[in-house]
Amino acid sequence: MNLKTRIHLWNEYYNPFYIWWRCRKYFKFPNIKIHTGGMTWFFGFPIYQEYINKFIDFRISALGWKDKYNSPRYEWDPYISITLFRKWQLIIFFGYWGKTNDGVKDLATWEAMLDYLYYNIPLDKLVDRHTWGSINKDKELTTIKEFIKWK
Repeated sequence: MNLKTRIHLWNEYYNPFYIWWRCRKYFKFPNIKIHTGGMTWFFGFPIYQEYINKFIDFRISALGWKDKYNSPRYEWDPYISITLFRKWQLIIFFGYWGKTNDGVKDLATWEAMLDYLYYNIPLDKLVDRHTWGSINKDKELTTIKEFIKWK
């Protein structure tokens, strides 16, 4: 495997900014959320503690996603994690959380980026494709417009 292929694979699996960087002309930089404190598990992190170094553990991950039925499926946000003595963590998450912090805009924005990159869907169709009606009585639409750079 040559160096160019190794760099490409490292970016795809470990660079937290890889997906955003490829779409940066159209999407704003993700929000940052920081967790400090005791050990916590989150999706994308090892469940079994023996996989975590007992002194200091450093992990980074790109966006977790999969392709299902020719459509991207969001799995987890990109992150940088430092764990000390399997007890304390500093985790930096990168995502697109709205004011309600419900995760729907986060999921929709990442999937829109994946649609743009891997399925060649134009930007105007992405907004329509990733807009949902509310199940509450307020009839408010959930959309990704606030995270897109409009020209």
